[in-house]
Formats: sequence, structure tokens, C-alpha cells
Amino acid sequence: MARLLFTALLALACQTVFGHYQLTYPPSRGFDESREVIGPCGGFDSVSSNRTDFPLKNGFLEINSEHPKYTYKVNIAYGNKPTAADFSADTSVVAQGQVAYPSQSCLQVDLSSVKNATDGTLATLQIIYMAGDGDLYQCTDVTLKNEPSNFNTSACINADGSSPTKSGSTGSQPSSTNAASTIQAGGFMIMAAVVLSLVIA
Repeated sequence: MARLLFTALLALACQTVFGHYQLTYPPSRGFDESREVIGPCGGFDSVSSNRTDFPLKNGFLEINSEHPKYTYKVNIAYGNKPTAADFSADTSVVAQGQVAYPSQSCLQVDLSSVKNATDGTLATLQIIYMAGDGDLYQCTDVTLKNEPSNFNTSACINADGSSPTKSGSTGSQPSSTNAASTIQAGGFMIMAAVVLSLVIA
């Protein structure tokens, strides 16, 4: 009985430490943590009927990361129903970088000089997130606009307090980031202590 309880709690602790990520803005096509490993869009193949207007200049994707450090790549595919092959060309990469803090991050995506990105074009943006547990995928369906009518610029936030225009930097982490990492580590230590006490009992 103690061994079964130990295994269950250890699995829960690992889930707490090794989480994934969520695309929070523009809205994701769909989210299921267990399916994020399925390309090209985290297991969601149907295009959303509610597209977000996405600016050709100074656009962004807002994500929430459960890892304290990760790299990412943003691809674009055009048309109403892009397939996995549409994301695979080298020319589809429109942004990439590395982030060294957990929680919210604003990933800059400027399409102003990207070929075929024009006003009124239907497109899908794909995020490939890499934090050591395999490539993870999510997508958002958008309409590219010179002057978007429904794009929420206030959704662009970095949890470490840095300027959103520097979201890809890998500099030293400020105290707010260290606090977040400490809380995450502290949660794991508490879980380990609980497991140990139950095994001893």
C-alpha cells in the first residue's frame, strides 16, 4: 500500500515540475496537455471559425510556460485549411528565440517583411515549444491585417517584468523570476517530504 501511494505521489510531483505550456493569446485552436506532442497543432486539426485579426507589424503571441527555460519557434501557414506540410518549409519560420523565466511571456511576431503576408490573408500561426520534454505544438487561426480591429495589445506581458519587446533575450533573471523558480522548487520539496513521511509511517 505504501509503495502504491509513493508511486502515485511521485507521479504527481513529476507532473508539477515538468509541465507544458498554454497559448493564451490569440486564442489557441484548442488545448489538451496530453496531446501537445501531436503536430502540427497539438492534436487539433480543425480550423477555428473565430479568427483573430493579427497585425502585420508588431504582432505577438502570449504564452504561459510551466518550464523556467525554453526555446520556441513560430511558423506561419497560409490559407483556410493548412496541412502539416504547409508548416514544414524553411520559409514558414517567422520568429524564434529563447526565454529564461516561467509563466507569462510575450513572443514577438513581426510579419511586415514576410513574403506572402498581406492585408486580408487567412493564416495559421504555429508555436513549437521546446523545453526538454519533446516538441510541443499549438496553433492559432488569424486574419492578417494592416489595421486589426480586434487585437488586444494589452495582452503582451512578460512575467519577469522585462519589456515585451525583449521577450527573446536570455539575460540574467530578476528577483521576480527567481521567486517563481523558488516557489516551484519549494513545492517539489514539500511533496518529497510528504512522500517520505508516508513511506516511513
